[in-house]
Order: sequence, then C-alpha cells, then structure tokens
Amino acid sequence: MSRPYSPERLPSGLRRALLLVLAGAAVWFLTPPLLPILAAFALSAAIERPVRFFIRRLGLSRPAAAALAAGLLSLGLCAGLFLLLWRGALECLALLERLPLLLSHLTGWSGGLRSFWERLLVGAPVPFQEPLRQGMEAALKGLTDLAGTACAQLAALLARWAGALPQGILFLFTALLATFLISARRPATMQFLRRQLPARWVPALERTRTALVEALGGWMRAQGLLLLLTFGGLSLGLLLLRVDLALLSAALIALLDLLPVFGTGTVLLPWAAVSLLRGEFVRSGGLLVLYLSLTALRSLLEPRLVGQQAGLPPLAALTAMYAGFTLFGAAGMILAPLAALALKALHDAGVVRLWR
Repeated sequence: MSRPYSPERLPSGLRRALLLVLAGAAVWFLTPPLLPILAAFALSAAIERPVRFFIRRLGLSRPAAAALAAGLLSLGLCAGLFLLLWRGALECLALLERLPLLLSHLTGWSGGLRSFWERLLVGAPVPFQEPLRQGMEAALKGLTDLAGTACAQLAALLARWAGALPQGILFLFTALLATFLISARRPATMQFLRRQLPARWVPALERTRTALVEALGGWMRAQGLLLLLTFGGLSLGLLLLRVDLALLSAALIALLDLLPVFGTGTVLLPWAAVSLLRGEFVRSGGLLVLYLSLTALRSLLEPRLVGQQAGLPPLAALTAMYAGFTLFGAAGMILAPLAALALKALHDAGVVRLWR
C-alpha cells in the first residue's frame, strides 16, 4: 500500500516555490482592503524613535507620546499634500486652458511638415510618389488623432483623480488613525502578531524581514531623497528658465527618472535639441546645463546614499519594468522592479533559492 500524500515528500526547492506562490497570491488578494492598515504599520515603525524620545525626555506615557508623534506626522503630511494638490490643480487647469493653443501650434507644425515633405516628394521616383504621399497623409492624420486622444485622456484622468479625492481622504484618515492606535500599543501588538505564527516560521520570517528591510528600506529611502532632490532641482531650473507649467513638468520628469533605465535626459536632451532648432538658444543652453547639473548631483550623491546596496542588473530591471507594464499597467512599471529587487534580496540572504 502506498503511503498517503504529504507535502513533506515534495523536494525542498519545489515546496519553497509553492509557498512563495501561495504567499504572493495571499498578498495580491489581501493587500487592497488592508492597505491603510499596512501603511499604518509602516508609519508607526517610522515614528517609533520619536515616540521613544518623547517618552524618555518629556516623561509622557506611550499613548500620549504616540498621539504627539502621530499628530506631528499628520500635520506634516496634510500640509504637504495640500500644497502639492493645490499647486498641481492650478497647473493642470492651466494646461487644460492652453490645450487649444497647443493644438493650433500642432496644426501649424503639421502644415510646415506637409510642405517640407511635398518638396521632398518632387525628387522621388514617380512610381513611389503616390505611396509616399499616402503614407504622409496617414502619419499626419495619426499625429492629429493622437493629440486629440491625448487631450481627451488628460481630461478624463483629471476627472478620475477628482472623483477619487474622497476615497483618498478616507484612506489617509484611516491610515493616520490606525498609526496612532498601533503606535500607542505597539509592543503588545507586535507580541500578539508573533504569537499567531507557528514557532518554526519565526526564524525564517525574521530573516526575511531583515533581508527586506536592509535591501529595500535603504534603497527606497535613498531613491525617495534622490527623487525629492531631482524634483527640487528641476523645479528651480524650469522656473528660472520661465517654462510654463514648471512644477507639473518637473514632477513628470522626476517620476520618469524614478523608473529603471530611464533618466532626466530622456526628456531634457530632446527638449534642448528642439529649443535649439527653434532658435531658443538661452532655453536650450539652460536645459543642457540643468541636465548636466542633475546628472553630476546624482552621480555624487547616489553612491553615498545607496552605499554598497546592489540593485538589479540593467537587463533584469528593464525586463521587470516591461513585464510589469504589460501585466499591471503604469503602476507595474514601478512595482515589478521592486518585487524583483525583493526576490533578489531574499535569494542573496538565503531565504529562497530560485536560481543558481
């Protein structure tokens, strides 16, 4: 008689892979409804040092110290978000107001391009002139349709953001309130969560937590600081160059710089080239100086901020970014490389073995 099936009979590598898949599925389904609570756990860990400082120096009880630290955190976050949303709304409305003017410029550019292309067609062999003309018409029509679609998508995106504002406020309120509640009883809460786990899981989970905190925590702090510095430098430079919608442009370029493989040069260098062709020599030179300054600043600060923490190889980062975008959209372009970096950190720490 054959022995009954037992998961212990599976090879250890396959068992770990199955557990990893099950854990990933659980995270995928449970994260959206629990996201404010998970954010609260992270925020409570972030304010733990101030809470201990208030307890030690001011003689406050833990609930009072947690209330003070959470209150200061709430004031800072709310003030920053208010200023960001206020300025962002102003620049988005200004962009919507200027869309007709931008479309008229696009029409003028397409007319100039049509004239230039028709002059080139005169020198082409007669059998190729009509196919080339049809291709030009199709390209210009596609460009015009793309501009109209982009305008409609932008308006729809702003409308969705405005509609999601109440949900965002509820999320922020829930996360901040849960931050205080968790921080006020953090030692007891963490002990309760540990008691719910099987004893044999605790060492592996501790290694996992240590590996993820060391690999992702420092990397995310460094990237966040670099993102703020990039946004600040871009905002200052674009404001000095008197660029319209400077803060909105700086935010979009800084977010693009956050993506693997891409950088500020993806936008600034073509922008400088177009400005040079249009005779805007001051703006072209200013954009080039801005790009060189940001590149030098990042090259100087990134090794010190990131330290010895190894990131993903460029090919792995590009593959994860493309796969994330294909499967999950724009958010996947950022989340998939982070997930790949987490897997690499777990592999390097010996928690999982997925490759040699």
